[in-house]
Amino acid sequence: MKMNIKRLAPKRWLSFPFYLVLIAGVIFLNSCGGGEQAEEEAPPEPEQEIQKLETQISDLEKELSQKEKTIAQLEKEKADLEEQIPEPNVVQRGDSHWGLAFDFLTTEKNVPAAEARNMLAKSHLLHPIHIGYKVWHYFYGQVYGTFVTQGDAKVSPGTVKRLKEKKIKEEKAKLEKRIADLEKKGEQLRSQIEDLEQDKVELNDQISSLEQDISELKNQKANLESKLNSVYYFVGTREELKAQNKIKGSFLGIIGINVKEVSFADYQNRVDLRKTEVISVSASDVEANTIKKVKLLPKHLEEGIDYRVEIGGQSADIQLLDKNKFHLSRIIIVIN
Repeated sequence: MKMNIKRLAPKRWLSFPFYLVLIAGVIFLNSCGGGEQAEEEAPPEPEQEIQKLETQISDLEKELSQKEKTIAQLEKEKADLEEQIPEPNVVQRGDSHWGLAFDFLTTEKNVPAAEARNMLAKSHLLHPIHIGYKVWHYFYGQVYGTFVTQGDAKVSPGTVKRLKEKKIKEEKAKLEKRIADLEKKGEQLRSQIEDLEQDKVELNDQISSLEQDISELKNQKANLESKLNSVYYFVGTREELKAQNKIKGSFLGIIGINVKEVSFADYQNRVDLRKTEVISVSASDVEANTIKKVKLLPKHLEEGIDYRVEIGGQSADIQLLDKNKFHLSRIIIVIN
C-alpha cells in the first residue's frame, strides 16, 4: 500500500480521503435500508442445489431407460419385418408385377393359386414396370403387400405413374371433347330428324291426297272405259213412248216404228259389253203386268240376226248377238 501511495501524483493523493468517505456512506445506507432484500437474495445452500440436480438426473435416467426399451422393441420389430421381407425381384424383360407377385405367393409362401389370385385382385399392382425396377413383396398373417422402387431403371415408378395419369387425363379430355362434339352433332341430327318427320307428315298428307286423286282417276278411267265399251238404252211401252213423242208409227204400220225426238240424256241405262252380252228388263220397269213382245230401235237392228229375245212373262232377256254392232250404240227397247 505504501508503495502505491508513493507512486500517486500529489493531486490524486489529496482526493483520496474524499473517496474513502464516499465509500463508507454507501455501505452505511445499504446496511440501513436493504436488509430484508439482501436476506431474500442470499444464494441457496450448496446442499439444496446438489439435491435438486440429483433429482433431475434421476428423472432423466428413467426417461432414458424407457426410450432405450422402446428403441429395443422397435429394433426387434424391424428385425422381424426384415426377416419377413425377402430380397426384391429385379425386373427383367417380359416380367409383370402380377406375375412376380403370383410366383412369390405360390412358390415361396406356398399359397394356393386360387387364394393368391384373390389376394392380387385386391392389391394395387403397378403397370407397366420397367427393366431394372425392384419389386418388393411382403406376406405376413395372410396379408400380402408389395411396392416398387426405381432400382437401376432410368425412370422412377412415380414418374411412370404421373406420365400415365397425364396420359389418362389427356385421353379423358379428348373423350370428353369427342362426347361433347357427338352430343352437339346428336342435337343437330335430332333437329334434322324433327324437320324430316315434319316433312314426312306433309309428304304423307300429299301422298294420301295423291292416292285419293289416283283412286278417283282410276274410278274415272274405269267409268270412262266402261262407257266406251257400253251400249246405251232406255225402256218404255209403245204407248208411253208415243205419248212422250219418242217414237212414231208409220201409216197402217207398213214401214214400222221410227225414232222421233230422242236426246242423249234419255239413254240413262247402259251395260258394259266386256262383262255381259245380255240386257235384262222386267215388266215392273214399265209398270206393266206382263211382257208379250220386245222390239229394238232403230229399226235397222234385226231380231234373229243382231239380237235375240227370250221372254219369261214378267221379264225378258235380250241377247246381243253381234257385240261390235252394239258398241257405243244407243237403242230404244219397246215393250208390248
